[in-house]
Amino acid sequence: MSDVSTTEDFLDHYQLQHDPFAARTPGFRFFTPKRKPVLAQLHHMAHFSEQVQVVVGPSGAGKTLLRQALVASCNKDNVQCIVTSGREVADASTLARFICQALNVMDTKALLERAEQLHLTGMQLYIVVDDAHCLDGEAVQLLADLSQSGGRAAPRVFLFAGESVAELLEAVEMPADRVWLQLIDLAPFTLEETRDYLSQRLEAAGQGIELLDDEQLQHIHQQSGGWPGGINQTARQTMVEAVEPAGPVKRKKAAALPLRSLVALVLVGIGVAIAWMMGSDEPEPTRTVLSLPDQVATVDVTDTTAGGAVLQMPNDAANMLERIAEEPDAEPLGTSASSGGAAVAAGAAAREPAIADSDNSANELPEPIAMPEPVPVEAPPVVAAPESEPKPQAVAPAPAATVGAYHQAGWYRQRAASEYALQLLGSRSRQAALDFVAAQSGVADLGYFETVHEGKPWFVVTQGAYAGRTQAQQGAAKLPESLRKLNPWPRSFGSIQQSLR
Repeated sequence: MSDVSTTEDFLDHYQLQHDPFAARTPGFRFFTPKRKPVLAQLHHMAHFSEQVQVVVGPSGAGKTLLRQALVASCNKDNVQCIVTSGREVADASTLARFICQALNVMDTKALLERAEQLHLTGMQLYIVVDDAHCLDGEAVQLLADLSQSGGRAAPRVFLFAGESVAELLEAVEMPADRVWLQLIDLAPFTLEETRDYLSQRLEAAGQGIELLDDEQLQHIHQQSGGWPGGINQTARQTMVEAVEPAGPVKRKKAAALPLRSLVALVLVGIGVAIAWMMGSDEPEPTRTVLSLPDQVATVDVTDTTAGGAVLQMPNDAANMLERIAEEPDAEPLGTSASSGGAAVAAGAAAREPAIADSDNSANELPEPIAMPEPVPVEAPPVVAAPESEPKPQAVAPAPAATVGAYHQAGWYRQRAASEYALQLLGSRSRQAALDFVAAQSGVADLGYFETVHEGKPWFVVTQGAYAGRTQAQQGAAKLPESLRKLNPWPRSFGSIQQSLR
Protein backbone atom coordinates (compact mmCIF):
# COMPACT_ATOMS: atom_id res chain seq x y z
CA MET A 1 0.00 0.00 0.00
CA SER A 2 1.32 3.42 -0.90
CA ASP A 3 1.66 6.29 1.55
CA VAL A 4 -1.73 7.35 2.95
CA SER A 5 -0.43 10.07 5.23
CA THR A 6 -1.80 12.76 2.88
CA THR A 7 -5.39 13.78 3.44
CA GLU A 8 -6.51 12.94 -0.11
CA ASP A 9 -5.12 9.41 0.00
CA PHE A 10 -6.48 8.89 3.52
CA LEU A 11 -9.99 9.87 2.41
CA ASP A 12 -9.82 7.76 -0.76
CA HIS A 13 -8.67 4.62 1.06
CA TYR A 14 -11.49 4.71 3.63
CA GLN A 15 -13.99 6.29 1.18
CA LEU A 16 -14.67 9.27 3.44
CA GLN A 17 -16.48 12.35 2.16
CA HIS A 18 -14.28 14.64 4.28
CA ASP A 19 -11.70 14.37 7.05
CA PRO A 20 -13.77 13.29 10.07
CA PHE A 21 -11.04 14.38 12.49
CA ALA A 22 -10.51 17.92 11.25
CA ALA A 23 -10.51 20.55 14.00
CA ARG A 24 -13.42 22.45 12.46
CA THR A 25 -15.73 19.98 10.72
CA PRO A 26 -18.62 21.98 9.18
CA GLY A 27 -21.96 21.38 10.84
CA PHE A 28 -20.63 18.93 13.45
CA ARG A 29 -22.17 19.23 16.92
CA PHE A 30 -21.55 16.67 19.61
CA PHE A 31 -22.41 16.85 23.30
CA THR A 32 -22.05 13.96 25.70
CA PRO A 33 -23.98 13.78 28.96
CA LYS A 34 -21.00 15.62 30.48
CA ARG A 35 -21.33 18.55 28.02
CA LYS A 36 -25.09 19.07 27.73
CA PRO A 37 -25.51 20.11 31.41
CA VAL A 38 -22.66 22.61 31.00
CA LEU A 39 -24.45 24.37 28.13
CA ALA A 40 -27.71 24.39 30.10
CA GLN A 41 -25.92 25.78 33.16
CA LEU A 42 -24.38 28.64 31.17
CA HIS A 43 -27.80 29.71 29.88
CA HIS A 44 -29.36 29.39 33.34
CA MET A 45 -26.68 31.44 35.10
CA ALA A 46 -26.81 34.14 32.43
CA HIS A 47 -30.53 34.54 33.04
CA PHE A 48 -30.52 34.53 36.83
CA SER A 49 -27.04 35.66 37.89
CA GLU A 50 -24.50 38.45 37.25
CA GLN A 51 -21.50 36.20 37.91
CA VAL A 52 -18.66 35.80 35.42
CA GLN A 53 -18.92 32.28 33.95
CA VAL A 54 -15.50 30.66 33.41
CA VAL A 55 -15.26 27.31 31.56
CA VAL A 56 -11.87 25.67 32.24
CA GLY A 57 -10.20 22.73 30.50
CA PRO A 58 -6.90 21.68 28.88
CA SER A 59 -6.12 22.12 25.20
CA GLY A 60 -8.40 19.89 23.12
CA ALA A 61 -11.09 19.65 25.82
CA GLY A 62 -13.78 21.05 23.51
CA LYS A 63 -14.01 24.58 24.93
CA THR A 64 -14.24 26.28 21.55
CA LEU A 65 -16.97 23.89 20.39
CA LEU A 66 -18.91 24.65 23.58
CA ARG A 67 -18.43 28.39 23.01
CA GLN A 68 -19.79 28.04 19.47
CA ALA A 69 -22.80 26.11 20.78
CA LEU A 70 -23.50 28.81 23.41
CA VAL A 71 -23.58 31.58 20.80
CA ALA A 72 -25.54 29.50 18.27
CA SER A 73 -28.19 28.52 20.85
CA CYS A 74 -28.90 32.08 21.98
CA ASN A 75 -32.19 33.63 20.95
CA LYS A 76 -31.18 36.47 18.64
CA ASP A 77 -34.31 38.41 19.62
CA ASN A 78 -33.29 38.40 23.29
CA VAL A 79 -29.50 38.34 23.26
CA GLN A 80 -26.77 40.39 21.54
CA CYS A 81 -23.41 38.56 21.58
CA ILE A 82 -19.95 40.11 21.25
CA VAL A 83 -17.44 37.33 20.59
CA THR A 84 -13.65 37.68 20.62
CA SER A 85 -10.45 35.84 21.56
CA GLY A 86 -7.79 36.55 24.13
CA ARG A 87 -5.18 35.91 21.45
CA GLU A 88 -6.47 38.92 19.48
CA VAL A 89 -7.35 41.40 22.26
CA ALA A 90 -4.96 40.56 25.10
CA ASP A 91 -4.67 43.96 26.83
CA ALA A 92 -7.40 46.03 28.49
CA SER A 93 -7.31 49.01 26.12
CA THR A 94 -7.58 46.84 22.97
CA LEU A 95 -10.37 44.80 24.54
CA ALA A 96 -12.34 47.91 25.57
CA ARG A 97 -11.92 49.46 22.11
CA PHE A 98 -13.14 46.24 20.43
CA ILE A 99 -16.29 46.01 22.60
CA CYS A 100 -17.11 49.71 22.12
CA GLN A 101 -16.72 49.46 18.34
CA ALA A 102 -19.02 46.43 18.29
CA LEU A 103 -21.73 48.50 20.06
CA ASN A 104 -20.89 51.74 18.21
CA VAL A 105 -20.18 53.70 21.41
CA MET A 106 -17.25 55.87 22.47
CA ASP A 107 -16.14 54.46 25.86
CA THR A 108 -16.99 52.00 28.64
CA LYS A 109 -19.39 54.48 30.28
CA ALA A 110 -21.38 54.71 27.06
CA LEU A 111 -21.08 50.91 26.80
CA LEU A 112 -22.89 50.46 30.12
CA GLU A 113 -25.56 52.93 29.07
CA ARG A 114 -26.05 50.96 25.87
CA ALA A 115 -26.40 47.74 27.92
CA GLU A 116 -29.09 49.47 30.02
CA GLN A 117 -30.99 50.51 26.89
CA LEU A 118 -30.87 46.95 25.54
CA HIS A 119 -32.17 45.62 28.88
CA LEU A 120 -35.13 47.99 28.75
CA THR A 121 -36.08 46.56 25.34
CA GLY A 122 -35.89 43.00 26.67
CA MET A 123 -32.39 42.19 25.38
CA GLN A 124 -29.27 41.09 27.27
CA LEU A 125 -25.67 41.83 26.25
CA TYR A 126 -23.27 38.85 26.24
CA ILE A 127 -19.47 39.29 26.09
CA VAL A 128 -17.91 35.93 25.13
CA VAL A 129 -14.11 35.52 25.18
CA ASP A 130 -12.33 32.39 23.89
CA ASP A 131 -8.71 31.63 24.95
CA ALA A 132 -9.26 33.93 27.93
CA HIS A 133 -6.06 32.66 29.58
CA CYS A 134 -4.18 34.81 27.01
CA LEU A 135 -5.64 38.03 28.48
CA ASP A 136 -3.53 40.15 30.80
CA GLY A 137 -4.55 40.96 34.37
CA GLU A 138 -6.02 44.40 33.54
CA ALA A 139 -8.23 42.95 30.79
CA VAL A 140 -9.65 40.32 33.19
CA GLN A 141 -10.23 43.06 35.78
CA LEU A 142 -12.11 45.13 33.16
CA LEU A 143 -14.43 42.24 32.32
CA ALA A 144 -15.09 41.53 35.99
CA ASP A 145 -15.95 45.21 36.61
CA LEU A 146 -18.31 45.31 33.62
CA SER A 147 -20.16 42.23 34.88
CA GLN A 148 -20.73 43.78 38.30
CA SER A 149 -21.49 47.37 37.27
CA GLY A 150 -25.14 47.55 36.38
CA GLY A 151 -27.16 44.93 38.24
CA ARG A 152 -29.58 43.04 36.02
CA ALA A 153 -28.68 45.20 33.02
CA ALA A 154 -24.93 44.55 33.31
CA PRO A 155 -23.27 42.62 30.46
CA ARG A 156 -22.99 38.87 31.03
CA VAL A 157 -19.36 37.72 30.70
CA PHE A 158 -18.33 34.22 29.58
CA LEU A 159 -14.67 33.14 29.58
CA PHE A 160 -13.41 29.90 27.95
CA ALA A 161 -9.86 29.32 29.11
CA GLY A 162 -7.02 26.97 29.92
CA GLU A 163 -6.11 26.10 33.48
CA SER A 164 -3.59 28.97 33.74
CA VAL A 165 -6.50 31.44 33.93
CA ALA A 166 -6.74 30.63 37.67
CA GLU A 167 -3.81 32.96 38.45
CA LEU A 168 -5.49 35.84 36.60
CA LEU A 169 -8.77 35.32 38.44
CA GLU A 170 -7.06 35.27 41.83
CA ALA A 171 -5.55 38.69 41.10
CA VAL A 172 -8.95 40.32 40.40
CA GLU A 173 -9.93 42.89 43.06
CA MET A 174 -13.50 42.47 44.26
CA PRO A 175 -15.28 43.02 47.60
CA ALA A 176 -14.80 39.99 49.82
CA ASP A 177 -18.54 39.55 50.35
CA ARG A 178 -19.40 39.53 46.66
CA VAL A 179 -19.75 36.23 44.80
CA TRP A 180 -18.76 37.36 41.31
CA LEU A 181 -17.26 34.19 39.79
CA GLN A 182 -18.56 30.78 38.71
CA LEU A 183 -15.96 28.15 37.66
CA ILE A 184 -16.94 25.16 35.47
CA ASP A 185 -14.37 22.40 34.97
CA LEU A 186 -14.82 20.25 31.85
CA ALA A 187 -14.36 16.48 32.31
CA PRO A 188 -12.84 14.01 29.81
CA PHE A 189 -14.97 11.46 27.94
CA THR A 190 -15.46 7.94 29.19
CA LEU A 191 -14.64 5.00 26.88
CA GLU A 192 -18.28 4.71 25.82
CA GLU A 193 -18.50 8.44 25.15
CA THR A 194 -15.30 8.19 23.10
CA ARG A 195 -16.93 5.45 21.02
CA ASP A 196 -20.06 7.56 20.47
CA TYR A 197 -17.96 10.60 19.58
CA LEU A 198 -15.95 8.69 16.96
CA SER A 199 -19.11 7.07 15.62
CA GLN A 200 -20.73 10.46 14.98
CA ARG A 201 -17.53 11.81 13.42
CA LEU A 202 -17.22 8.86 11.01
CA GLU A 203 -20.93 8.75 10.15
CA ALA A 204 -20.86 12.46 9.29
CA ALA A 205 -18.06 11.62 6.82
CA GLY A 206 -20.02 8.77 5.17
CA GLN A 207 -18.69 5.72 7.06
CA GLY A 208 -19.23 4.14 10.49
CA ILE A 209 -17.58 2.96 13.69
CA GLU A 210 -16.93 -0.47 12.09
CA LEU A 211 -13.72 1.02 10.67
CA LEU A 212 -12.28 0.70 14.19
CA ASP A 213 -12.23 -2.47 16.27
CA ASP A 214 -12.45 -2.68 20.08
CA GLU A 215 -8.69 -2.83 20.54
CA GLN A 216 -8.18 0.30 18.46
CA LEU A 217 -10.93 2.14 20.35
CA GLN A 218 -9.31 1.23 23.68
CA HIS A 219 -5.95 2.47 22.39
CA ILE A 220 -7.42 5.76 21.17
CA HIS A 221 -9.17 6.40 24.48
CA GLN A 222 -6.07 5.68 26.55
CA GLN A 223 -3.69 7.72 24.40
CA SER A 224 -6.02 10.74 24.20
CA GLY A 225 -7.04 10.73 27.87
CA GLY A 226 -10.65 11.11 26.71
CA TRP A 227 -10.18 14.70 25.48
CA PRO A 228 -11.83 15.37 22.08
CA GLY A 229 -8.79 17.03 20.49
CA GLY A 230 -6.55 14.11 21.44
CA ILE A 231 -9.20 11.63 20.25
CA ASN A 232 -9.22 13.23 16.79
CA GLN A 233 -5.43 13.16 16.45
CA THR A 234 -4.97 9.63 17.81
CA ALA A 235 -7.85 8.17 15.79
CA ARG A 236 -6.47 9.50 12.52
CA GLN A 237 -2.98 8.21 13.32
CA THR A 238 -4.39 4.80 14.27
CA MET A 239 -6.32 4.47 11.00
CA VAL A 240 -3.27 5.48 8.96
CA GLU A 241 -1.08 2.94 10.77
CA ALA A 242 -3.69 0.23 10.12
CA VAL A 243 -2.99 0.69 6.43
CA GLU A 244 0.79 1.08 6.54
CA PRO A 245 2.16 -0.02 9.94
CA ALA A 246 5.03 2.07 11.23
CA GLY A 247 8.22 0.03 11.48
CA PRO A 248 11.95 0.48 11.93
CA VAL A 249 12.48 0.13 8.18
CA LYS A 250 10.20 1.73 5.60
CA ARG A 251 10.87 0.97 1.96
CA LYS A 252 10.77 4.48 0.62
CA LYS A 253 14.09 4.43 -1.24
CA ALA A 254 13.66 1.35 -3.37
CA ALA A 255 13.80 3.32 -6.62
CA ALA A 256 15.81 6.41 -7.51
CA LEU A 257 12.92 7.71 -9.63
CA PRO A 258 9.13 7.20 -9.46
CA LEU A 259 7.92 4.24 -11.49
CA ARG A 260 5.90 6.58 -13.70
CA SER A 261 9.06 8.48 -14.69
CA LEU A 262 11.02 5.27 -15.29
CA VAL A 263 8.34 3.86 -17.60
CA ALA A 264 8.33 7.15 -19.52
CA LEU A 265 12.13 6.90 -19.81
CA VAL A 266 11.80 3.39 -21.27
CA LEU A 267 9.25 4.59 -23.82
CA VAL A 268 11.55 7.45 -24.85
CA GLY A 269 14.32 4.89 -25.39
CA ILE A 270 11.98 2.88 -27.61
CA GLY A 271 11.17 5.98 -29.66
CA VAL A 272 14.88 6.72 -30.17
CA ALA A 273 15.50 3.13 -31.33
CA ILE A 274 12.59 3.25 -33.80
CA ALA A 275 13.71 6.62 -35.19
CA TRP A 276 17.23 5.23 -35.71
CA MET A 277 15.81 2.20 -37.54
CA MET A 278 13.69 4.40 -39.84
CA GLY A 279 16.61 6.67 -40.72
CA SER A 280 19.03 3.93 -41.84
CA ASP A 281 19.42 2.92 -45.51
CA GLU A 282 18.98 -0.76 -44.89
CA PRO A 283 16.49 -2.03 -42.34
CA GLU A 284 18.48 -3.98 -39.83
CA PRO A 285 17.51 -5.33 -36.43
CA THR A 286 18.83 -3.14 -33.64
CA ARG A 287 19.57 -3.73 -30.02
CA THR A 288 18.95 -1.02 -27.45
CA VAL A 289 20.17 -1.51 -23.90
CA LEU A 290 19.09 0.74 -21.01
CA SER A 291 20.61 0.60 -17.55
CA LEU A 292 17.66 0.83 -15.16
CA PRO A 293 16.93 -0.15 -11.54
CA ASP A 294 15.82 -3.71 -10.91
CA GLN A 295 12.27 -2.69 -10.08
CA VAL A 296 11.58 -1.42 -13.62
CA ALA A 297 9.91 -4.01 -15.84
CA THR A 298 11.78 -5.27 -18.93
CA VAL A 299 10.56 -3.67 -22.15
CA ASP A 300 10.76 -5.87 -25.27
CA VAL A 301 9.99 -4.34 -28.67
CA THR A 302 9.07 -6.96 -31.31
CA ASP A 303 7.66 -6.56 -34.80
CA THR A 304 4.55 -8.76 -34.78
CA THR A 305 2.69 -10.01 -37.79
CA ALA A 306 0.33 -7.09 -37.34
CA GLY A 307 3.25 -4.73 -37.52
CA GLY A 308 2.70 -3.14 -34.06
CA ALA A 309 5.06 -2.77 -31.10
CA VAL A 310 4.13 -4.89 -28.06
CA LEU A 311 5.10 -3.82 -24.51
CA GLN A 312 5.86 -6.85 -22.33
CA MET A 313 5.74 -6.17 -18.58
CA PRO A 314 5.05 -8.39 -15.56
CA ASN A 315 1.53 -9.19 -14.37
CA ASP A 316 -1.12 -7.09 -16.14
CA ALA A 317 0.93 -3.93 -16.67
CA ALA A 318 0.95 -4.47 -20.47
CA ASN A 319 -2.82 -4.59 -20.57
CA MET A 320 -3.01 -1.46 -18.46
CA LEU A 321 -0.63 0.52 -20.71
CA GLU A 322 -2.53 -0.54 -23.84
CA ARG A 323 -5.87 0.36 -22.23
CA ILE A 324 -4.62 3.78 -21.15
CA ALA A 325 -3.38 4.47 -24.69
CA GLU A 326 -6.87 3.67 -26.02
CA GLU A 327 -8.79 5.39 -23.18
CA PRO A 328 -6.94 8.61 -22.19
CA ASP A 329 -9.46 9.37 -19.43
CA ALA A 330 -9.25 5.92 -17.83
CA GLU A 331 -7.41 5.62 -14.52
CA PRO A 332 -4.64 3.06 -13.91
CA LEU A 333 -5.16 0.34 -11.36
CA GLY A 334 -4.33 2.80 -8.68
CA THR A 335 -1.26 3.73 -6.77
CA SER A 336 -3.76 5.81 -4.85
CA ALA A 337 -4.32 4.57 -1.32
CA SER A 338 -8.06 4.62 -2.00
CA SER A 339 -7.77 1.70 -4.35
CA GLY A 340 -6.99 -0.72 -1.51
CA GLY A 341 -5.42 -2.68 -4.35
CA ALA A 342 -2.86 -3.20 -7.06
CA ALA A 343 -0.11 -0.62 -7.54
CA VAL A 344 0.38 -0.14 -11.28
CA ALA A 345 1.52 3.34 -12.31
CA ALA A 346 1.06 3.67 -16.05
CA GLY A 347 2.13 7.31 -16.42
CA ALA A 348 1.46 9.11 -19.67
CA ALA A 349 0.99 6.50 -22.41
CA ALA A 350 3.33 7.36 -25.28
CA ARG A 351 1.69 7.36 -28.66
CA GLU A 352 4.54 6.21 -30.96
CA PRO A 353 3.86 5.15 -34.57
CA ALA A 354 4.04 1.41 -35.15
CA ILE A 355 6.58 0.01 -37.69
CA ALA A 356 5.38 -2.66 -40.14
CA ASP A 357 8.05 -4.54 -42.09
CA SER A 358 7.19 -7.99 -43.39
CA ASP A 359 10.86 -8.76 -44.23
CA ASN A 360 11.90 -8.36 -40.59
CA SER A 361 8.94 -10.09 -38.90
CA ALA A 362 11.22 -12.88 -37.62
CA ASN A 363 13.81 -10.52 -36.11
CA GLU A 364 13.70 -10.05 -32.37
CA LEU A 365 15.41 -7.95 -29.77
CA PRO A 366 17.53 -9.98 -27.33
CA GLU A 367 17.01 -9.62 -23.58
CA PRO A 368 18.33 -6.27 -22.22
CA ILE A 369 21.76 -6.45 -20.54
CA ALA A 370 22.61 -3.90 -17.88
CA MET A 371 25.34 -1.57 -19.28
CA PRO A 372 26.43 1.93 -18.28
CA GLU A 373 24.97 3.61 -21.39
CA PRO A 374 22.83 2.64 -24.41
CA VAL A 375 25.09 1.25 -27.19
CA PRO A 376 23.80 0.25 -30.63
CA VAL A 377 25.20 -3.17 -31.55
CA GLU A 378 24.95 -5.07 -34.79
CA ALA A 379 22.73 -8.09 -34.41
CA PRO A 380 23.99 -11.50 -35.55
CA PRO A 381 22.28 -13.20 -38.51
CA VAL A 382 18.92 -14.73 -37.73
CA VAL A 383 19.21 -18.49 -37.20
CA ALA A 384 16.12 -20.67 -37.22
CA ALA A 385 15.49 -22.26 -33.83
CA PRO A 386 15.45 -26.07 -33.54
CA GLU A 387 12.04 -27.65 -33.66
CA SER A 388 12.40 -28.84 -30.07
CA GLU A 389 12.56 -25.23 -28.83
CA PRO A 390 9.24 -23.33 -28.80
CA LYS A 391 9.19 -20.11 -30.77
CA PRO A 392 8.60 -16.95 -28.73
CA GLN A 393 5.08 -15.63 -29.07
CA ALA A 394 3.96 -12.03 -28.93
CA VAL A 395 2.06 -11.28 -25.76
CA ALA A 396 -1.61 -10.79 -26.53
CA PRO A 397 -3.71 -8.44 -24.39
CA ALA A 398 -5.58 -10.12 -21.54
CA PRO A 399 -9.35 -10.40 -22.01
CA ALA A 400 -11.19 -7.35 -20.74
CA ALA A 401 -14.41 -7.21 -18.80
CA THR A 402 -15.79 -10.57 -19.88
CA VAL A 403 -14.22 -12.66 -17.15
CA GLY A 404 -15.35 -15.51 -14.95
CA ALA A 405 -18.22 -15.39 -12.51
CA TYR A 406 -18.20 -12.92 -9.65
CA HIS A 407 -20.81 -11.62 -7.21
CA GLN A 408 -22.72 -8.49 -8.16
CA ALA A 409 -25.06 -5.96 -6.52
CA GLY A 410 -27.96 -8.39 -5.98
CA TRP A 411 -25.73 -10.72 -3.97
CA TYR A 412 -24.66 -7.89 -1.65
CA ARG A 413 -28.26 -6.93 -0.97
CA GLN A 414 -29.12 -10.50 0.07
CA ARG A 415 -26.38 -10.77 2.70
CA ALA A 416 -26.95 -10.04 6.38
CA ALA A 417 -25.94 -6.50 7.34
CA SER A 418 -23.84 -7.84 10.24
CA GLU A 419 -21.59 -9.89 7.94
CA TYR A 420 -18.27 -8.58 6.64
CA ALA A 421 -16.36 -8.63 3.35
CA LEU A 422 -12.74 -7.74 2.61
CA GLN A 423 -12.40 -4.70 0.36
CA LEU A 424 -9.53 -5.31 -2.07
CA LEU A 425 -9.88 -2.46 -4.54
CA GLY A 426 -11.66 0.83 -5.17
CA SER A 427 -11.22 2.71 -8.46
CA ARG A 428 -12.72 5.47 -10.57
CA SER A 429 -12.33 3.17 -13.61
CA ARG A 430 -14.82 0.37 -14.22
CA GLN A 431 -12.40 -1.36 -16.60
CA ALA A 432 -9.60 -1.25 -14.03
CA ALA A 433 -11.83 -3.00 -11.48
CA LEU A 434 -12.90 -5.69 -13.96
CA ASP A 435 -9.29 -6.23 -15.09
CA PHE A 436 -8.37 -6.74 -11.46
CA VAL A 437 -11.13 -9.35 -11.04
CA ALA A 438 -9.95 -11.14 -14.18
CA ALA A 439 -6.40 -11.35 -12.82
CA GLN A 440 -7.56 -13.12 -9.61
CA SER A 441 -8.77 -16.37 -11.19
CA GLY A 442 -7.57 -18.47 -8.25
CA VAL A 443 -9.42 -16.46 -5.58
CA ALA A 444 -12.91 -17.56 -4.51
CA ASP A 445 -15.89 -15.38 -3.57
CA LEU A 446 -14.88 -12.24 -5.44
CA GLY A 447 -17.55 -9.56 -5.69
CA TYR A 448 -17.91 -6.33 -7.67
CA PHE A 449 -20.30 -3.43 -7.14
CA GLU A 450 -20.72 0.19 -8.17
CA THR A 451 -21.27 3.15 -5.85
CA VAL A 452 -20.70 6.90 -5.77
CA HIS A 453 -17.75 8.56 -4.02
CA GLU A 454 -17.48 12.37 -3.87
CA GLY A 455 -20.20 12.65 -6.51
CA LYS A 456 -18.43 10.42 -9.05
CA PRO A 457 -18.82 6.72 -9.97
CA TRP A 458 -16.73 4.39 -7.79
CA PHE A 459 -16.08 0.70 -8.57
CA VAL A 460 -15.25 -1.67 -5.69
CA VAL A 461 -13.96 -5.27 -5.59
CA THR A 462 -14.40 -7.38 -2.44
CA GLN A 463 -13.70 -10.94 -1.34
CA GLY A 464 -15.62 -13.31 0.88
CA ALA A 465 -18.59 -13.18 3.25
CA TYR A 466 -17.57 -13.54 6.91
CA ALA A 467 -19.67 -13.80 10.04
CA GLY A 468 -17.88 -10.94 11.80
CA ARG A 469 -14.96 -8.53 11.69
CA THR A 470 -12.61 -10.96 13.45
CA GLN A 471 -13.36 -13.75 10.98
CA ALA A 472 -12.77 -11.30 8.12
CA GLN A 473 -9.36 -10.40 9.53
CA GLN A 474 -8.54 -14.10 9.80
CA GLY A 475 -9.68 -14.58 6.20
CA ALA A 476 -7.38 -11.77 5.05
CA ALA A 477 -4.40 -13.68 6.45
CA LYS A 478 -5.27 -16.67 4.21
CA LEU A 479 -5.36 -14.71 0.96
CA PRO A 480 -2.53 -15.04 -1.58
CA GLU A 481 0.51 -12.95 -0.78
CA SER A 482 -0.12 -10.64 -3.73
CA LEU A 483 -3.49 -9.67 -2.19
CA ARG A 484 -2.22 -9.50 1.40
CA LYS A 485 0.24 -6.83 0.27
CA LEU A 486 -2.75 -4.68 -0.70
CA ASN A 487 -3.81 -4.51 2.97
CA PRO A 488 -7.48 -5.49 2.45
CA TRP A 489 -9.73 -4.12 5.18
CA PRO A 490 -12.97 -5.52 6.63
CA ARG A 491 -16.18 -3.74 5.65
CA SER A 492 -19.67 -4.61 6.85
CA PHE A 493 -22.35 -5.61 4.37
CA GLY A 494 -24.58 -3.03 6.05
CA SER A 495 -22.34 -0.19 4.93
CA ILE A 496 -22.02 -1.71 1.45
CA GLN A 497 -25.80 -2.03 1.09
CA GLN A 498 -26.22 1.65 2.02
CA SER A 499 -23.71 2.71 -0.64
CA LEU A 500 -25.03 0.57 -3.54
CA ARG A 501 -26.23 2.54 -6.53
